[in-house]
Amino acid sequence: MDNLTHTLISIMVGETLHRSVPPSAILTDRARRGVVITVMAIGGNLPDADIIYTGWAGTTPDYLLHHRGHTHTIVGSLALSLALFLAVRLWWRHRKITPRPVDTWFLAGLSTLATLLHIGLDFTNNYGVHPFWPVDNRWYYGDAVFIVEPLLWACAAVLLFTLPGRTMRVLIAVVLAAGLGLSWFSGFVPPSLAALLTLLTLGLAAVSRFASARVALTSGIAAWLALTAMFVVTTRTAESRFEALLADRFPAADTLDIVLTPMPANPVCREVLAVQTTADHYVVRRAFQSLAPAWIPADRCAQLYPSGTGATARLGPVAQASTDEVAWIGELTMRADLLASLATKYCAVDALLQFARAPWAVPKDDGWVAGDLRFDRESGLGLSEVEVGPAKDECPRLPAPWVPPREDLVEVK
Repeated sequence: MDNLTHTLISIMVGETLHRSVPPSAILTDRARRGVVITVMAIGGNLPDADIIYTGWAGTTPDYLLHHRGHTHTIVGSLALSLALFLAVRLWWRHRKITPRPVDTWFLAGLSTLATLLHIGLDFTNNYGVHPFWPVDNRWYYGDAVFIVEPLLWACAAVLLFTLPGRTMRVLIAVVLAAGLGLSWFSGFVPPSLAALLTLLTLGLAAVSRFASARVALTSGIAAWLALTAMFVVTTRTAESRFEALLADRFPAADTLDIVLTPMPANPVCREVLAVQTTADHYVVRRAFQSLAPAWIPADRCAQLYPSGTGATARLGPVAQASTDEVAWIGELTMRADLLASLATKYCAVDALLQFARAPWAVPKDDGWVAGDLRFDRESGLGLSEVEVGPAKDECPRLPAPWVPPREDLVEVK
């Protein structure tokens, strides 16, 4: 999830909690609100501090393995919460503030909630998290919410008239205006859905202006949870339909995974990656699916998708006709044992396979380029691609314990 969404949701939750618990006997209302918003805003983004050591390591495999790495686990988030809690306690000591036990417990709860909320939001998209390390090192994916979701920004409209600070209100208004502008003019959102987003934003802003603060904040929280639930339900429906379609169209293939990427502000359209195997081949098929083909056909979904400037993995045609419900884009086929063989030979590929959910490899010169089809959005090496060869093998500097998402392929070794 993008950091702006983390910040807005965290502040909304924090302001709701601030208004829901009894006043502090030590801290003024303004002072406690300042602590609440600061802790929630910082803690809601703190797990992304992993960018510091992934940047230091400097390799693509290190970034893939350690962004959303240990700081995105329950153990790691609790350690970050403790650091945040101690920082505030030191600040209180510096200001000669002696909190009551109830203030200390409230601070502890906020610090814990903020970092765990970050993991929960990140889980909802298709990048993945592995929260249960070291007990369980597998990746978990929500596949439900686009990584930048303007509908969730709209929920923060309830803060426009509930937060007392003018600066915060102006900043939130700018964010909301940017979200509406992107929805109307980026070309990624159909006009009908952009109109619904606008109505939601204006409606929650009106609730913030004319209802009590508690009602307004409750409405924002309810809207956030309801929207997330809607995306979850439509994602599971899309997955079930596509699984049935694969069984009908490709009866000789075993489906290992169905990777779903929703569209921004759009519960109807999704990019789909079908990860399959046959007797001796591994296949990834890319398509776009519409849950309401009479309203938004699948080929229109493909046009709306923010697909980048190209791709490194060249896809061949799918031997199936597209329909209004499913538009086939292409497929990549390779030997079933190729990835396992490359992982044995190159540590960069071995590390990549600890991250890649839809891995692929294609020959280049006297070596190979390997990547994850989820994030192949440019013609050159990008976020999830590594190039290996006789004199080239970018080994990670920081090993990780994550179980490969495609462990079923790696075991071919």
